[in-house]
Amino acid sequence: MILCGTDLSSASDPAVKVAAALAKKQKLDLLLVTVLGEDEASKRSAAELQLEHEAGELRRSHGISVETQVAQGAPDVQLLQIASSRKVRLLVVGAEGSSGRRHRLGSVPERLCQSATAPVLVARHADCFEAWSRGGSAIRVLLGSGLGDASGTALNFVGAWPDIALTVAHVAWPYGEHLRLGIAPPMPLDHLRPEVHHQLVVDLGRWVGETACKAAPKLSVTPGWGRIDSHLAQLARDTEADLLVIGNHQRNVASRLWQGSTSRSAIHEASCNVLCVPHRSVPASVASRPTVIVVPTDFSLLADRAAPVAYSLLQEGGTLHLLHVVADLNAVDTYSLKQQLKSHIPCDAGSRGLSSQVAVLEGSTPWLAIWQYASRVHADLICMATHSRDAAASLVLGSQAQAILRHSRVPVVLVPPDRER
Repeated sequence: MILCGTDLSSASDPAVKVAAALAKKQKLDLLLVTVLGEDEASKRSAAELQLEHEAGELRRSHGISVETQVAQGAPDVQLLQIASSRKVRLLVVGAEGSSGRRHRLGSVPERLCQSATAPVLVARHADCFEAWSRGGSAIRVLLGSGLGDASGTALNFVGAWPDIALTVAHVAWPYGEHLRLGIAPPMPLDHLRPEVHHQLVVDLGRWVGETACKAAPKLSVTPGWGRIDSHLAQLARDTEADLLVIGNHQRNVASRLWQGSTSRSAIHEASCNVLCVPHRSVPASVASRPTVIVVPTDFSLLADRAAPVAYSLLQEGGTLHLLHVVADLNAVDTYSLKQQLKSHIPCDAGSRGLSSQVAVLEGSTPWLAIWQYASRVHADLICMATHSRDAAASLVLGSQAQAILRHSRVPVVLVPPDRER
């Protein structure tokens, strides 16, 4: 079921039309709800008649099942309660209420996006949805991706819609991405170097492939500084998107966190319809075993404990990368170090379908070199030792593991020392 909140004014027309089009296209029932103030009980009969009249028009024009309900109280509170009790799949509201009630309805979309357990669509334009419901052109959907769980929830939701032209867009901070991938300076501040852009498109494609999206999306990586919502709103205008979709973490711990959220700002800045999808935990399932694991070592006994653990986690057909970081490549025998790394490869790795790669990296900051290498090879997991009793050890100090944990986008497995030693 789709729930549409309306204040029975012309300002709610886009929301009603969008909700009806979605109900028709997805073969769902529609519930029209209007909320009166506590001091408007005398208007209830008139509201019920007007609401039923609108419902009748929608039944005839769209061939859908439409229910109506009139409630009293705060609009956002009542809509949330009804949505929860009826277990609706989508909430649709207009961007603003009528001028006479704007002080009550203008912030309703914000509060709904902040608290609703169902996705909330803030409607501004309905023509594209109406044409779509009649079998016309596909809806142009732009989904902003942060490569995380909230964006994944949004992609799974909208990716199941039929007949959409979907673009998944990632806004990348040039300095941060060049640093993460270890690209040698100078670092451009206003664009992405070709090799960085290519890497990010590959990352975005891998992320999309991990979702249950049925559509075949176009991938877009755009450089940007500052607020992501501003870039997404501008990108939606540039691409003439009909719908901007954003995953929402619903930061309810403190209101000031919500005030700075991407979803909240996008509602105001975008000129098109905006869909906010709240992130919800999914049922627990067994994750796939990693196919690419990175293992750093400084050749101490402690560091060497990580490699066997990593090999035991690796999926058949996967690759394990053994790394050693030095301050100056010109000051070491790289060939000998690589041979030493190869000596840590189990003799039965090949027969078990496991591949191994070795690399000697140059870097004054070990954790940074490891992090950058793992990003470049699309590692699924980093496995490393946690503490060393050797004060001279460079890779397995607690601070190195802590730095990796702070920056890594993939799981990190920490192997403790042998307590009997």
